[in-house]
Amino acid sequence: MLIRRFVELITPEDCLGCGRNGVVLCATCAHGNSLAEANSLARQDVPDLDGLAVGAYYDGPVKELILRLKFHRLRSGEEAAAGLAVAAVPASWLVDVVTAVPVSAGRYRERGYNQSELVARRVAKRLGLPYSSLLGRHTSTHQLGVDRRTRFEQVEGAFFPLHGAQGRRVLLVDDVVTTGATMAACAEVLRAAGAVAVYGAAVARH
Repeated sequence: MLIRRFVELITPEDCLGCGRNGVVLCATCAHGNSLAEANSLARQDVPDLDGLAVGAYYDGPVKELILRLKFHRLRSGEEAAAGLAVAAVPASWLVDVVTAVPVSAGRYRERGYNQSELVARRVAKRLGLPYSSLLGRHTSTHQLGVDRRTRFEQVEGAFFPLHGAQGRRVLLVDDVVTTGATMAACAEVLRAAGAVAVYGAAVARH
């Protein structure tokens, strides 16, 4: 594990799309997979969010990027993923803090990190905003293959506040969004904790 991380630090990455040396996701491949519409899901489709911005479709090199972030902690991919999310965030959004969709304590122990937090911290840095861990998670659920209604039911009550969000305008970051159920559940908790606005930003849409 240590050897792999050391090699990653000293060896230039190849683009996951075209194989170009020196960058994990080149501008051409990122642009080819990007969403024409930044706010890809209508606000009414994701309760409690004031807006949702998504950087790319969950396909091709972007999918590979996220999978490597999620399961192998591809450090060089954190900045590329954050760049996709930030590029989709409208300049009109008034935000004063960035947070991430959390994973459960068990999942964190299993992997040793939360990939959404890694990306969110990079997003915060790019936007010149503070990062704060505002949420915790009781349990993790496997939502792959279930319908929209089930997804919303699975995450009901899954999250809890860690720190005060009173009066804050929050940008909530996740790696992948499908129905928006997870973000909606997080936003509900943040609003109950006093947040005056909650926006969502995801690297990709499934």
